[in-house]
Amino acid sequence: MNHLAHCFLSFGDEDLLLGNFLGDVVKGHNWKKYPRPVQRGILLHRTIDFFTDNHPLTDRCVARIRPFARRYSPPFVDILYDHLLAIHWEKHTMELFEDFAQNTYLQLGNRASEMPPILQERLPKMLAGKFLHGYRNREGLDWVLNRFTHRLTGQFDSQAISDAFFEEIDAFSEDFNGFFPDLVAHARLFLAQNR
Repeated sequence: MNHLAHCFLSFGDEDLLLGNFLGDVVKGHNWKKYPRPVQRGILLHRTIDFFTDNHPLTDRCVARIRPFARRYSPPFVDILYDHLLAIHWEKHTMELFEDFAQNTYLQLGNRASEMPPILQERLPKMLAGKFLHGYRNREGLDWVLNRFTHRLTGQFDSQAISDAFFEEIDAFSEDFNGFFPDLVAHARLFLAQNR
């Protein structure tokens, strides 16, 4: 999962949100340097990623993208899943997207000083650009895909990935909407078992 889903799966808890947001940049055992409530968020991020990568419905989505993204298919699917969450938002929560996004921006802004330098540098631009909103339309999704391809070694055609995705968006949506409630339940169980 990418930014939107990790923020969503913090369930409005600011400490969990901070940890979940840090998840990709805090490596190895460095999570132990943070206060316990933030540690839970970092470990939640890791369990979300592991569960997603090992779900059979995710495997089907990865297989559809593999001709275009090869070994990087799983992280590309993570990005595509954020778009699917955004467009199917009402299926998974009663909270209005706008309310969720504004609250998330506020909470992240509140905790910027606790983030590693790389995120402190990126966050103001992300907040100014309303980064969660970008997942709601194809233009925003294509921008994220393009940025991601530039970070990778090898040649990837982000437009071809986007085209393939939108040509089969109904199949991707069906798999995502089957998978995501399982992920929500798994995240809640993890938090209940790791108080």
